[in-house]
Amino acid sequence: MSILSKEIPQDWYATAFDGATADMAWTERTESEVNRALKMLRPKGGERVLDLACGSGRHSIELARRGFSVVGADISPDLIEIANRDAAAEPDLDASFVEADLRELDLEAEFDIVLNLNDGAIGYFETEEENRRTFEVLSRALRPGGRNLIQLPNVLYAKENLPQRSWIPSSTMVELVEHRWNKSDNYMEGIMIAARFGEVLEGLKGLEFRQRLYTVDELREIYASVGMELTDVFHGSGKRRDPTSSQFEVFVEARKA
Repeated sequence: MSILSKEIPQDWYATAFDGATADMAWTERTESEVNRALKMLRPKGGERVLDLACGSGRHSIELARRGFSVVGADISPDLIEIANRDAAAEPDLDASFVEADLRELDLEAEFDIVLNLNDGAIGYFETEEENRRTFEVLSRALRPGGRNLIQLPNVLYAKENLPQRSWIPSSTMVELVEHRWNKSDNYMEGIMIAARFGEVLEGLKGLEFRQRLYTVDELREIYASVGMELTDVFHGSGKRRDPTSSQFEVFVEARKA
């Protein structure tokens, strides 16, 4: 029996991510995730980076440790507070953070790289038009020749394998995840529940979410509409490869003209 609500609020993203999500199971992967992103992008070093939907700033801070100048943006005041606190603990880092709905960012040709890692709020919004605004914002923020890397659930996997239950282990918890596919609007819906070791499972609160997923061809068209070209598609290993229905995630790189 599913534990997902029959209908998830369309503005779920506005309040879903609080301070408790800063130590979910996925956060133990920060270094390996940054390594993977850099393997895909192969930057020269020292680029100015915008980290959209940065959460607690874990990727931003790790990138700053490696010599990049980074600005992180997130809608959650709790997570931005954590990001600022952690950045202040390493004052030599060039990392700053802004609390904002990414659609409200007004950045013009300031960045060499824009990252949307672990979804980066791609497809989170209420309508097709609002979801496309994300791409308008990131394109406008990039300098000519600048690049965007997004990490998204793979629509081919979702169509073939959902509904599905799985788990993500870490040193402090097991994160229980349930997904379903809403084929009427191409949204993946789900719930994540953090079962921390030593806690009683009964009554644990879950984080429900919904996300519009895209085919590579759809992303190619969306990028073209904002003056960008989709240049590469990657497997999670970092190798260039078109997605198949056996992989949960897809990584896409695009370049601004």
